[in-house]
Amino acid sequence: MTDENREHADNQQRSQGHLANERTFLSWLRTCIALIALGFVLARFGFFLEQFGFIVKNSQGGRLVDAQTGHFQSTFLGVCVVILGILLLIFALRNYHLTTKAIEKGEFSPKNFGIYAACISIVVLSFAIVIYLLGFII
Repeated sequence: MTDENREHADNQQRSQGHLANERTFLSWLRTCIALIALGFVLARFGFFLEQFGFIVKNSQGGRLVDAQTGHFQSTFLGVCVVILGILLLIFALRNYHLTTKAIEKGEFSPKNFGIYAACISIVVLSFAIVIYLLGFII
């Protein structure tokens, strides 16, 4: 293989690496937008409860939970989900830039910490949402 062919193959590999990096960033971006939108909907759900004055009966003790409690809980969960979306967006942008530099240097190695942290955060918030929703059903 001549030097020109080798250089062309290296450029082609580098280009494929950059395109894959961009696709990965865009998929993270779509996920972040979806999380931010979900957080907004969660926060507004409490406003909906407050506006219509729903009262939910709690089967554990027979006490009534007013709409203000539901409004605070859904607003808090919504804000947490929006913050998670923003943090994931910052992580995605940082990861994109680090990966771009690594591809240029030819020293790419996968980074697992951010992916595990993102997954654990989403699981924790998902459980919080399930608990919140079950509180209105029970």
